[in-house]
Amino acid sequence: MKIRILAAIAVALAMLGLPGTALADPGHGAIRYASAKGCVKKDGATVPCGTWRLVSHEGKVTPLKDAQLRAVGANGKEVDYAVAPLAVSGDGQKVAYFRKDGRLAVRTVHGGVILLPKDALPPRTNQYDVVLQLSDDGARLAVVTSRVRLFDTATGNKLGTLPRYQNFIGFSGDGDKVLTSADGDESVMEMHVFDLAGRRLLSGTPPQLVAGNGPYALSADGRTIAVHVAGSKVALYDLHSDQMVSSHLIKLPKEGTVHKLDWTGDNQVTLHVSQYPEGKATRMTVMQHDVTSGATRVRDSYSMLKDTFVFAACGG
Repeated sequence: MKIRILAAIAVALAMLGLPGTALADPGHGAIRYASAKGCVKKDGATVPCGTWRLVSHEGKVTPLKDAQLRAVGANGKEVDYAVAPLAVSGDGQKVAYFRKDGRLAVRTVHGGVILLPKDALPPRTNQYDVVLQLSDDGARLAVVTSRVRLFDTATGNKLGTLPRYQNFIGFSGDGDKVLTSADGDESVMEMHVFDLAGRRLLSGTPPQLVAGNGPYALSADGRTIAVHVAGSKVALYDLHSDQMVSSHLIKLPKEGTVHKLDWTGDNQVTLHVSQYPEGKATRMTVMQHDVTSGATRVRDSYSMLKDTFVFAACGG
């Protein structure tokens, strides 16, 4: 039960493909997911221990030695039960995390490390309140606290800051825009599209079919939102025209939960579906769904390391 709760809260992370083409199968050494080990204390409580581990598509497990595992509070002390946030890009080529010295970093597989500015976060921030999310290709990073700050991962430079009270949902398929939600009048859900400089491009109030379901993903066109509906459909909603565009039935693995939904092509979304069998390792099934024809295929399926306390899966 502990792993189920924390994996769901966990770093609901992750990311995916490029406009115009489906995201290609990851290359050699690409990260499939990251895992933090759980250890049982004398009092019976399970806490994160060791270091973040990167698991490749070939099954190779590599410790991320410079990454902080346990989150540090605003008082500068580690918190036993809380994991420092980490995000994996959709192509599995980049990972964002806190270094042990407290700096935010983005590491490229078979490459170097870029550090974000020392003031990337507000002073005295609890690390367990931070959410990290990379764009599909890993070129952009969202650092989510009370505000959403957007960074270029090639340089570490800040691109923009979103207005207050925006709930970050994710990057668009091309990584050039972001989708957020906010509470409108009478607690009605609003959705907004911003560019990377923090300028609002589009706003709307989606119908209950959209607002009452999820997760969501924004197309590269900056207006079409894919939504997973009630465990059985993938629907498209046009935020500009305020119209439902289409929907198709989709069959998920038994007792599967859609962990992440992302655009991985002009007409394709990818779903990461997690399962938590009692007494067994968490299982992930990656499904590609054609939003035009309704056809769906399984692209990948794997089990997490059995001692996983919390995980961060790539999206696409």
